[in-house]
Amino acid sequence: MFVDKPVVRVTVKVIVVAAAGFSGFLAQTHVAVAGTLLVVSIAFTVVEYLLSGRITTLVVERVSGIIESACACCTFPADADVRGTVFAPSRSSPDKLRQVCRYYPTDRYSSFRRGLPNSKGIIGLCYRSRQQCLEAIDEESSFKAYMVSKWGFTQEEADAVKTRRSYLAIPVLDQHGSALGVAYFDSMKKDAFSPEKVDILIRACAPLSRWVR
Repeated sequence: MFVDKPVVRVTVKVIVVAAAGFSGFLAQTHVAVAGTLLVVSIAFTVVEYLLSGRITTLVVERVSGIIESACACCTFPADADVRGTVFAPSRSSPDKLRQVCRYYPTDRYSSFRRGLPNSKGIIGLCYRSRQQCLEAIDEESSFKAYMVSKWGFTQEEADAVKTRRSYLAIPVLDQHGSALGVAYFDSMKKDAFSPEKVDILIRACAPLSRWVR
């Protein structure tokens, strides 16, 4: 997952490296200048840390707000128990998708605490295909088998997942059509995601492409 602005991190790191390198070069000839540049490089490192943390917090808040607004636009009934979140590639493990924000409105994370491989689940299928994916489930037993045969889970993984009745995954794409992440929704009602509501969610989630990187 990467939800901060890379241009800030890259720019600051270039300055830090350049300052540190230059200070090392001058160390043999001008101790005072070298010391000053070393202090500057340390200061820039601190600034980078503070900026990246603040930006990440702001972006997560923005992503959460988009999901909340999308659900509100659909006016789902309370008994549908609809929840939504966003998954994006992990920086440390590019083959995994991590949850960017907590589920709305439950304020919880998924059971995949260490990330979901992009080869598994409706989320992984949506990410790989860059296509909207919608599933409605009749029976839990048939769904568990479906998770194994179609979604790439092991039986043990499938058994550990709490079954819901409908699942919707919407790809978050950049201007070139490359996948940035997945907006994910599920519900306890089989017919929760009608074509009209799916269309509303797709349009409401469009701004995510500006924030998920």
